[in-house]
Amino acid sequence: MEYLTVRETSEKWGMSIRMVNYYLNTGRIEGAVRKKSEWLIPYTAKSPLDIRKKADTKKSTKRKRNVNKCYMPLIASPCPGSFQEFEHSLADEEERQITRALWHYFRNEEKECCTVSEQCFNSESVQIRLAARLVHAMATVQEGDPAAVLADFKAISLENKKTSDPSAKLYTLVTEGFVSVFFHSESADLSVLRDKISLCQAGIQYYVIYAAAHELYLRREYQRAMGMAEAALMMAGNNFPIASIYLNLVLCMICMNLKDDEHADAAFMRAWNIALPEHYIHPFIEHHGLLQGQIERSLREQYPDEYNEIIESVYTFSRGWMKIHNPVSTLQVTDALTPYEFSIAMLASKGRSNKEIAKNLGISLNTVKSYLENIFSKLHISSRSELDMFVNR
Repeated sequence: MEYLTVRETSEKWGMSIRMVNYYLNTGRIEGAVRKKSEWLIPYTAKSPLDIRKKADTKKSTKRKRNVNKCYMPLIASPCPGSFQEFEHSLADEEERQITRALWHYFRNEEKECCTVSEQCFNSESVQIRLAARLVHAMATVQEGDPAAVLADFKAISLENKKTSDPSAKLYTLVTEGFVSVFFHSESADLSVLRDKISLCQAGIQYYVIYAAAHELYLRREYQRAMGMAEAALMMAGNNFPIASIYLNLVLCMICMNLKDDEHADAAFMRAWNIALPEHYIHPFIEHHGLLQGQIERSLREQYPDEYNEIIESVYTFSRGWMKIHNPVSTLQVTDALTPYEFSIAMLASKGRSNKEIAKNLGISLNTVKSYLENIFSKLHISSRSELDMFVNR
């Protein structure tokens, strides 16, 4: 009999390695055998999810109508107090689950996020399923499992094709838009949401505006992107912390590209002061390179513990992100540099002089020169103009 490893089985079934291990440890995969320290699964074994779907089909050949629920409540709804207060205010169990999955994600607890979000994959609500797949994909990036990420993308795409419910259809488009911006897709186009954004809940509206501003940033339309982000921040106030963190970060990115360091500092610290009480550090991990040394500049001395956690996670997140981004992009972001080197490379690629880089990062001119020599050596290049091929836009 032909056997597969756990990883091979996860790729075949389109689910995470963690989920396969869960089914193995609960005895739900027929014929699986444990040899020494690893599991072997028969090639012909059926996925427990497929078996469940078959059983559900026998019960009813007709799919139930979508049960409309709140899409990503932690982002969508006002949340001016603590997370615990907000979670207790939710009456629906699945909305609480997806809220906790998001909370784990923003706190950089990707394993817990994956475990909780996977419990919502078979919800009767399209909104919950979409939110679960989205946050699961983003968390799985950090674990370096591209097969699981692509399985989530496939599930999101299938939701768009299957549903005819207007609300569900709206949130499939929103989710696909978030995915395209998250991975810097060269075909990203959020214009399809312009006449639909008013139908979203307020917090999702602000998050869509963040994504739209980020898309404009990637196209180097900095002034338009700035106007969108600033207007959304004025309206959001202090009621939507997650959206405000992301909006301030994209504003910081824009200001850095415009060499407006004072406003970049202010936007970054607004985001940080909102994030710190709940330890919402993952948005900073996501945007590390794009922030062009702002994390090093603002956190390295003042918040060493949080800084070290962010930088350690940047390694794993960026490598996982590149596994999805690079194969389908003309821009091949390098994995040859450390996070600190990458920040210097970003600053240099954006036209900053050695003196400006030294001032930004609080290091000596000679240190900057030494870093750039090392960066050029690692990338096998000889001039600053070539850096643009290896870093984020």
